[in-house]
Amino acid sequence: MEKIVLNLCGVKSKGGITVINNYLSQNKDNSLYVLYDNLDFIEKIENFESKYINTKRIYHLFLNFFLDKQSTKKINSYDYIIHFGNFGFKTNIKSYTLIQNILPLVKPFSTFRNFALNFAYRYSFKISDEIIVQQKHVADMIPNQYKTKIIGSTEIKNVKQNENIGFVTIYEEIKNKNPKFQKELLREIASKFDEKITIINLSKNNEIYESDFNVLEDLDRDELMEVFKSHSTYIHTSEFETVGLPIYEALESGLKVIVPNLDYINLENENIFKYEFGNYSSAINAIDDSIKNLKKPYCDVPIYYENWNLG
Repeated sequence: MEKIVLNLCGVKSKGGITVINNYLSQNKDNSLYVLYDNLDFIEKIENFESKYINTKRIYHLFLNFFLDKQSTKKINSYDYIIHFGNFGFKTNIKSYTLIQNILPLVKPFSTFRNFALNFAYRYSFKISDEIIVQQKHVADMIPNQYKTKIIGSTEIKNVKQNENIGFVTIYEEIKNKNPKFQKELLREIASKFDEKITIINLSKNNEIYESDFNVLEDLDRDELMEVFKSHSTYIHTSEFETVGLPIYEALESGLKVIVPNLDYINLENENIFKYEFGNYSSAINAIDDSIKNLKKPYCDVPIYYENWNLG
């Protein structure tokens, strides 16, 4: 049995919480000590020793100076620590840092926040024994002098295809998600195709509430999967992703997926239809091609999974 400290501070996104769930499902037998600042984790970690951190996130890069002596001693008695929130603090034990948000690496000068996070990342690279990433394209962004470990892989699974018809997409008012292009593309789809269009709205943006769209909010993961299964095609528009997990969830749910031809989905598959990023006509052509390929009852598709064995 290993003794592991999990630093969950800074993890708030649905993707981040999914990663934590994956980790916990694979490490039930280890002795875990959990640091957290998100109260949503209380139920997930109730069976483990834990400590709530109320220090402001801006100071977490140097959290070792803010922890009490008893907590510091406890942390340093464990085998290693995993920082899940993109950057961590210095300890006397082996240290891993997981990078999930890649915007500070690809666009460090786009906002002051990304600039500050880029500094935090680089400090964490120096104090970490290994940098954990989910995909190879993220590992390629880490400077060569730092050791990386890729935990994500894909395996092929034969999946029954949906008999339902319709388009579904996840909308989020974040520049990287390309929301302006996404809204216009959905309007183009509504004008050219008769199939229903469902939007999973994560941003509470009323601009997308149009008569042509079915808009859903506040779905948990199980509800999202059920929505996926009532459609035939998933549309993704982001410029950057660490994984693009909804793409794989849609594939596993029996959908065709429409994705930009970018590094984060560097796969070829009969259910993946690619378009030139930001190009409306290219996206419409990809959608048209997907509709022509709906008759096959089963398809072999790539399914994403993570291996949290760090040994």
